Amino acid sequence: MKPGKLLIVDDEKDIRSLMEEIFAEEGYQVETAANGVQAQAAWRKFMPDIIFLDVWMPDIDGISLLKQMHEEGVLEHSKVIMMSGHGTIETAIEATRLGAYDFLEKPLSLAKLIVTAERALEHSQLHQENRQLKQKQPEQYLPIGKSKAVIQLRETLDRLSKFTMPILVTGEPGTGKHHFGQAIHKTSQRAQNMLREFHAQDFNILCQPDNQGNLKKALRELRQGTLLIGHIEQLSESAQALLAGIVLNQSYQLEGQEEPMSTDIRLIALSRGDIEDAVNQRKFREDLYQRLKVMQIHIPALRQHTEDIPELIDYFVNHFVTLEGLEYRHFSVPAQNILRQHNWPGNLKELQNLIQRLLILGNDEVDDEEVKEIINQIRSKDSAGEVVDTSVPLKTAKEQFEGRYISQLLRETGGNVSETAKRSGVDRTNLYRKLKNLGIDPKNPQ
Repeated sequence: MKPGKLLIVDDEKDIRSLMEEIFAEEGYQVETAANGVQAQAAWRKFMPDIIFLDVWMPDIDGISLLKQMHEEGVLEHSKVIMMSGHGTIETAIEATRLGAYDFLEKPLSLAKLIVTAERALEHSQLHQENRQLKQKQPEQYLPIGKSKAVIQLRETLDRLSKFTMPILVTGEPGTGKHHFGQAIHKTSQRAQNMLREFHAQDFNILCQPDNQGNLKKALRELRQGTLLIGHIEQLSESAQALLAGIVLNQSYQLEGQEEPMSTDIRLIALSRGDIEDAVNQRKFREDLYQRLKVMQIHIPALRQHTEDIPELIDYFVNHFVTLEGLEYRHFSVPAQNILRQHNWPGNLKELQNLIQRLLILGNDEVDDEEVKEIINQIRSKDSAGEVVDTSVPLKTAKEQFEGRYISQLLRETGGNVSETAKRSGVDRTNLYRKLKNLGIDPKNPQ
């Protein structure tokens, strides 16, 4: 393997000089930077393959520089190795989450420096090959696994590709309803036309009277395309009326229009299963529900097809290695068996988050003891959340539950506030306010 270009960022001159000498002898092209400002200029001009980056510097700290590299797309071609004399596990996890390849503690081992650089360069070349291969391969959007349930889902998709009727997809949170809805569009005759996705609350806003211009534009763009709406049971009356016209009459009539406008839009509706209750409570239109119910597809919970976990592990590992640059780890058979025995209340989303955590926190093969430990941590958090403290007023108890609920959603979404807002049905602005009042850090929900 041919040595590449290497940038050393450290405010200690002795460390910079020593590392520069070592790597120059190994055949690397080396540049150095004594602070954050010099580092910014160097990575933009030099385009290094590897960057050794000190965490603590006088002007700009290493984590802030790493965030900048991420935003500028530097990590697409450079592997960053963080260095610190007094780092913590939290700093290491944050650095890895932001895209760092490795984290080394000072004093630095010269032998480990060389080996880490070689592995980083090898991983970078392999990552580039994987990206090129991925660009040549079709996107993976079909349900993954060999179980009878998943095979039936793929067969259903194949049959649906020939038709354009509205579809209702139901299932527990985290089962992959959104993924399946996208697959319906991508396998259909409308695949070349627009797919527009909304959470019900966002679509409600679009249907408000002061948004008629944006709504008209969106409907015009969606002609012969697909409209996918999550949490369909949360739609407002005006949004339901609009969709009823599109689904039942292939037309819609906006405020101020004298005649209905004909259209051709396929609706894919997602629901956790609450839609029938909404109909019974007269919160959802019976005629629209009956039309959607004609083609209703239920996505099974992961606990109902745990035999697919080996294939799902491969898929998620490849996803994180290829798209996020995490280090590959093999899951031993005993580790896979432990995962198959778990009941997965968070379904595919929980499995995805657990695999991401395992890839971030380790380097060697994933064994059964490591998996048991991380599952036990999850269970202890869940069981702690089940304790009801009757010594506090009801208002305080509600706040405590709300805090646990939002924290759990943030853990399941990887700290994504927008997705948490969508899944909880809380406006994003209100959610930020709740996070502040409850003292919850979205990137580190406890």
